[in-house]
Amino acid sequence: MADGKGDLRVARTRAALRSAFEELIAETTLDKITVKALTERAGVNRRTFYLHYDALESFYDDIMNGIMDEFFAHHEKTPDDPWDMDGHARRFFRFLAAQPPMIEQLVCSPNFYDFGGRIYAAQMDRYRAKAGEGFWRYAMTPEQEELVCALIRNIALDFYRQWVRRGKPMAAEDAARLIGSVTLHGTEHLLTPRP
Repeated sequence: MADGKGDLRVARTRAALRSAFEELIAETTLDKITVKALTERAGVNRRTFYLHYDALESFYDDIMNGIMDEFFAHHEKTPDDPWDMDGHARRFFRFLAAQPPMIEQLVCSPNFYDFGGRIYAAQMDRYRAKAGEGFWRYAMTPEQEELVCALIRNIALDFYRQWVRRGKPMAAEDAARLIGSVTLHGTEHLLTPRP
């Protein structure tokens, strides 16, 4: 068990790395950030970085998990109700829309470490874990289930990325309602009925 000083040092080191990362990501793209650049900016020894993280990806996982923990702790109203797909999609969209530019950039920039894809996958994995076996109306193989989940994730992620790319052409609440509706019902309810 670490003493209080050790815990404080760990917290300070991680805060310094996070602050350095926020500065770097404002200046460059994710694929250009290295452990060397990050540790130099943070004033932390490279060996110290590797005491905390196996690689940059582990550091990014820590950031992503922190974002997801914040969402589930403070924004998700029905985390134990996996069937509230409309509500989950709306709340998650509103949560992402309210994030600082750094998080927006990370979610919208597919790189070697796709924050957006991982964040949406982590969100769905938490709901699926709560649902257990009885989530789907029809029995699916694990491969089929993963394909359906990938479709839902990609629709929501691409919707968010396109909304940002287009300069947020509608209010976040209107966009959240639309993605919630499409996530739950697909697009059929939006189309004019066949003549």
